[in-house]
Amino acid sequence: MMWPEDILRIFDDPLFANVHPRAPKPTEEDVVRNGFRMLCQWSREHGKRAPRMDKRNREEWLLARRLQGIIDDDVRREMLRAEDEYKLLDTVYDE
Repeated sequence: MMWPEDILRIFDDPLFANVHPRAPKPTEEDVVRNGFRMLCQWSREHGKRAPRMDKRNREEWLLARRLQGIIDDDVRREMLRAEDEYKLLDTVYDE
């Protein structure tokens, strides 16, 4: 679609310098991948181990619950298998 020149000139005005299109919303897959990357980052910083179900450490417990949710979902687990640098997806939680 071709825009008329007068409309295009409006966007050259400094008043509109900070006008940008909205960023696209992340997809469900993006959210799952980002969450798993957080788990990998945490693991990297904690001796390359999976988070434990330790209720005394709320952050670690929440990460362990997130990991368990991924492990229990066949589709998400296989989607992330290639990104699993520390074999987190092979973790077994006894709960």
